[in-house]
Amino acid sequence: MNKSFSHILFVVSLLLVAMTAVSCSDEESFTSSPASPLKFSEDTLKFDTVFTAIGSSTQWLKVFNPNSDGVRLTSVALASGGRSGFYINVDGQSGTTFSNVEIAHKDSIFVFVEVNVDPTDEDSPVLIEDSIVFTHQNGARQFVHLLAYGQDVIILDHIRFQTDTILTATRPFLIYDSLVVAPGCTLTLPEGTHLYFHAKASLKVHGSLHAEGSLDHPVVMRGDRLDHMFDYLPYDRLDAQWGGVWLAPESTDNIIDFTDIHSGSYGIYCDGKENEERKLTLTNSTIHNVAGAGISLNLCTAYVANCQISNANSYCIDILGGYADFVHCTIAQFYPWKQYGAALKLTNTRNDTIVDLHRASFYNCYITGGQEDEIYGEKASESQYTDVLFNYHFENCVLATVIADDDTNFVACTLDTLEHHADNFRTIDTENYIYDFRLDSASVARSKASDRFLDLYPTDRNGVERKSGNVDAGCFQF
Repeated sequence: MNKSFSHILFVVSLLLVAMTAVSCSDEESFTSSPASPLKFSEDTLKFDTVFTAIGSSTQWLKVFNPNSDGVRLTSVALASGGRSGFYINVDGQSGTTFSNVEIAHKDSIFVFVEVNVDPTDEDSPVLIEDSIVFTHQNGARQFVHLLAYGQDVIILDHIRFQTDTILTATRPFLIYDSLVVAPGCTLTLPEGTHLYFHAKASLKVHGSLHAEGSLDHPVVMRGDRLDHMFDYLPYDRLDAQWGGVWLAPESTDNIIDFTDIHSGSYGIYCDGKENEERKLTLTNSTIHNVAGAGISLNLCTAYVANCQISNANSYCIDILGGYADFVHCTIAQFYPWKQYGAALKLTNTRNDTIVDLHRASFYNCYITGGQEDEIYGEKASESQYTDVLFNYHFENCVLATVIADDDTNFVACTLDTLEHHADNFRTIDTENYIYDFRLDSASVARSKASDRFLDLYPTDRNGVERKSGNVDAGCFQF
């Protein structure tokens, strides 16, 4: 068959289909019976908290006509007339009120909804309500309710702190670009401070960071996406939502207590110098779900205690040289994607650089994950560097690793022998990205730690009391 003639037949066929569709539409009959209601995919659309003056993501509603006749709506409108901050898009048209909306029999339309919230001058979130009113020809009305919370925020854009600064915790801070702490200055974050970082924004510390959270009012650092990727999956559970916390080589005296750092491209990158001056003290804190390393210690002197460091696409802990002490930490690597590093990496060489690992010590820690061996060591060749140090020590720890019989670096340690290491914890749900690293009743970490640090840490990460003779490894006490 001639190709051009075939093409003409195809176009004519499409035209006939279109004419048939128009003809069917013209013959559509419409009902005004009160017994012909519409059906909705949702009776209430609930938005996550919306930052004032920023705007929300878009949610949608499907409106279905299950009747054998078409339904003509005299209006589809917001009950507030648009004064609430909500606005809608009905079948491709934006506005607050729409007239003569038709839905053919067994057909449906989509309504898209967004909300912009004016500043409320309130520290706490404010409830915002409205409704979409569907008015039938017979005067009957159907409603879909709209709910959102508006939160006033303090926007910080291209901010560099040149003097000692305390950020008050009355309202969240929304960070664009990055926050920079200049050399010689201290940024203090009181308990309850929430920092929401826009994509790729970071906290860059050349001076000192003092994050002073508490058990009931932690300091929180996270991404600024408050909406969901899917109904079951908030963006806050995904990694790489922002940058992370970078401690520059000249930074000193960083103290982070009761702080939650999660969903970044990395957690804390500590870039140091080879000396014994403590650069980082991290206690009672959580670093979780990052696209890089949870904590990178590069020639740093650091002390980490009563902390959870979990789920990193690189390593949960990555130590290159320096001095590092970990006490009562849960280091758990159950990153939801397949390609990830071990829970712990120890090395004294990287990119042809050889440094001394003076000390990496772990006491009463729980180091585990989805792999059989979650501790990775990389040591410079002794034939070339006979005097380079590679010193590590594990004591009263529970470990997912392999220990040689003659390795004296492991003292009174227990192997994680459960076939599935995830069974040691309350919840490891990699499909829904839900994790609870408190110990299960059958966890091998129970009663495996010593009483050595009871005076320093009488309670666990969540404030649960530790009792002599029954101390669990890691940051959580059963």
